[in-house]
Amino acid sequence: MNKLMALTKIQLKDFLSRYTQQLNLKNKALGKLVVFLPVLLMLPMIEVVKVLYQSFSMIGYPELTLTYVYVATTMMVFIMGVPLVISVFFYAKDLTLIATLPVKEDTVVFSKLASVYVYLLVLSAAMFGTSVGFYGLYDGFKPLELLLGILAVLLTPIMPMIFSTMVILPFMTMVGGRRNRNLMVIFGNILMIAVIIVFQIVITRVQMDPESLQKYLVDSDGLMSLIGHRFPPSVWLTKMITGSWLHMLYYLLLNAGFVLVLKMTAKYLYKGALLKYNQENATGAVGKKGKIEYKTRSKRVLLVRRHIGIIVHNPTFLLNTVMTMFIPILLFVIYTAMGLMSLETFKDPMFQPFGIYIFAGIISAPTIMGSLSATVITREGKTFWETRVLPISINENLMTRIASSVILNVSATVILAALTFWIFPLSFLDIVLSLLFAFAAIVCFSTMDIIFNIERPYLQWSNPTAAIKNNLNIMLSLLPRLVIGFGLFLLYKLMPTVGGQFMVAIGIVVMVILFVVSYALVFGRYRVKFIEIEV
Repeated sequence: MNKLMALTKIQLKDFLSRYTQQLNLKNKALGKLVVFLPVLLMLPMIEVVKVLYQSFSMIGYPELTLTYVYVATTMMVFIMGVPLVISVFFYAKDLTLIATLPVKEDTVVFSKLASVYVYLLVLSAAMFGTSVGFYGLYDGFKPLELLLGILAVLLTPIMPMIFSTMVILPFMTMVGGRRNRNLMVIFGNILMIAVIIVFQIVITRVQMDPESLQKYLVDSDGLMSLIGHRFPPSVWLTKMITGSWLHMLYYLLLNAGFVLVLKMTAKYLYKGALLKYNQENATGAVGKKGKIEYKTRSKRVLLVRRHIGIIVHNPTFLLNTVMTMFIPILLFVIYTAMGLMSLETFKDPMFQPFGIYIFAGIISAPTIMGSLSATVITREGKTFWETRVLPISINENLMTRIASSVILNVSATVILAALTFWIFPLSFLDIVLSLLFAFAAIVCFSTMDIIFNIERPYLQWSNPTAAIKNNLNIMLSLLPRLVIGFGLFLLYKLMPTVGGQFMVAIGIVVMVILFVVSYALVFGRYRVKFIEIEV
């Protein structure tokens, strides 16, 4: 037990320190505050739980709020647990240290899961804890229900976390190798993103139409009947919080059973997955036969290919880039599938004055949401030194980084334009102006964003996720976009009679001016700072 506690303490400290360090925060107080950001991101859940509670209270069954939210929380915890389990077991880079410790395999497994549990507990508290708070406090303080609810919140992540572990470790034993492992990370992230987007859509529908939600929930053939038969733990947990000691025993035994099964199988699961990984290659790379070719090519072309290749050949970078750039298409598909939007909506004459604005916004989304240049230096990581020893000038080094972001964004913009221009009632001039605005925005933001990365380079990241997601540069690069967007919106409100074509033309001029200013800064003051970046 002492070994388990000691190793768990080390794993937790490592997890929390890496979480804050990966954000590249020099202020320690701000770094500690960022740990609680996941809670702030789940604030919309409060409104959903409130609507659910009020709906169920009207029919005399407020405790059903706990049942529905628990099921949603369990699914979310399982999906979030998949990439987290992969990260702590296969990306922690601590195998050499752990192999020398006098500890058993189950001790290693449970200590690693402790860091996963902390993250999932925050998620569980934000989702299921909100429903417990409403049930225990909304209609008067219920101390027993509140205490049992707190116990339930603490237990909620255990079952889905262990289940995801028992799924992932055998799967990694079968696939092995870095390339397949990264594909699994991509699959887990796609699931996570899809669930989060659907979750946000459900939130919107609940807030817009709570009466229809109540009607659906009280239907005898609705979801409650399915839950009661297909997922008994949700019913046990609900009755446990309402004071049923028998159902509390059922739920505790279920969680204890999962823990016991994992303890009994941990040795075989852990050793099988890790040994398979090591047998493939110590670095996880899969060897390939190839040939050497000698071709005369431009240095700039090779550098641009290098920067694009860093994204293309890293599944985490590629997934993040593709998903971010094509968010408009993804949202449209999901909204259409859920019956919230159709193509006929945009054919309505009421949309005609706004068609050019919507089209320009859609095709500009890759550069507005992407911020590729904000991490163009960080993505290189420890290989950043390579460009320092190449026979290239500093201006070429900076220009090719910007050019790689421009090429990727332009490619996404062209694809989006080809897929969406026919949806809106647009004239030829509308399409041309929208494309010019998108291209001007791409060049402007690709040049502007690299300033943040030069100012805040972060090369010593532990895994690819830290370089592109837990990076404050991404959030900082969104600030100019918000300011520019607010300024253009203010101009639109001040000149309501001006047509859409004229407003888009003004936007083009603004982007060109900002590009000139950004270009002067990058190849002037920040050129010196780029040279001073420590390798």
